[in-house]
Amino acid sequence: MSAPPVSVPPVSGAGHPQPMSGPPGVVPPYGPGGYGPPAGTPAGAGRGRTALVLGLVAGLLVVLSGVMTTLYVTTNSKLTKAEQQVSQRDGTISANQREIDRLKGEMKTVQERLADTEQDLTGTKNDRDEQARQKKVIGDCLNKLTAALAAASRNDKAAFEAANKGLDKVCNEAENYL
Repeated sequence: MSAPPVSVPPVSGAGHPQPMSGPPGVVPPYGPGGYGPPAGTPAGAGRGRTALVLGLVAGLLVVLSGVMTTLYVTTNSKLTKAEQQVSQRDGTISANQREIDRLKGEMKTVQERLADTEQDLTGTKNDRDEQARQKKVIGDCLNKLTAALAAASRNDKAAFEAANKGLDKVCNEAENYL
């Protein structure tokens, strides 16, 4: 049987060369084109600045996301309230419109009844005026007839002729009304 694999710690020293990624004696490039801090910077100084900048950017992003979330929530809340108000107002407007239409119908009915009443009133007024005229014609006939009879009883032929003048015309018209 075989034993499980075991890793061996790296060995350094005179007999063992250090691993390299390039030819011996060449300093690997650092700075903008290479990997790591620029040449002449102490080891670890670039990492501290990068971490600080990344920390500040992350902090700004957290604050910005908090502000944006707050703005979204408040705006969404206001929008929901505004939509509810618009919905209520639309309901009120449609209810008012139905009420206006109903009242317009009632008003039209009342106007028609008023027109009928005015027509009836005009007819009644015309009837009253006609009856007053007929009463006057009948009264004129009776007055002329009374005057003619009075003149005949006094044997006043001239007064009788004057009262009798036009008596037939007035009394014939009055006879139509009786």
